[in-house]
Amino acid sequence: MSMAMMELFDWLSREVPAFMFTRRGLARARSYLALAGCEVGEKVLVHGPLDLERHGRVVVGRESVFVGGPFSTALHVRRGASLIIGAKCYFNYGVQLDVHQSVRMGDRCMFGSYVRIQDAPGRPVILGADVWVAHGAVINPGVTLGDGAVVSAGSVVNTDVPAGMLAIGNPARLMSQRLCSSGGSHV
Repeated sequence: MSMAMMELFDWLSREVPAFMFTRRGLARARSYLALAGCEVGEKVLVHGPLDLERHGRVVVGRESVFVGGPFSTALHVRRGASLIIGAKCYFNYGVQLDVHQSVRMGDRCMFGSYVRIQDAPGRPVILGADVWVAHGAVINPGVTLGDGAVVSAGSVVNTDVPAGMLAIGNPARLMSQRLCSSGGSHV
């Protein structure tokens, strides 16, 4: 066992209460180690490999989850940039966040596997609350997704998506999530 690992276990035995050595407690401890140097809310879980390149500010809201899988989730935050993740957000495996200036996510956002989000200097990305981005979708620089917006699988979003709307296709087109017309008949 390496000296660094021995020092870590010594520190854990001194500083961490006994209840932390339960299965759930060890998962939380592993999560805080994976997100070292970030501002992390309580009950955040990292269940798989996380590629964290942190040169700016990273805030992860309480009860957010990063799921493990065949590919790691990548959080690359450049110098002077800021990544703000709201509470109770869910990231499937293979998600890539490439932050050059600012990416902000509201509470309860969900991301399918292989989602890619990137901003650019002067073109931040903003996601409202309760946003769902499905498998393989790409959110490009300068895009704002309103509260409750949904991005379908494989879509490439280049323009803003208003609250409650569905973005579908490459390039993404906007559609209503409403299943009934105003007259009450099914569409």
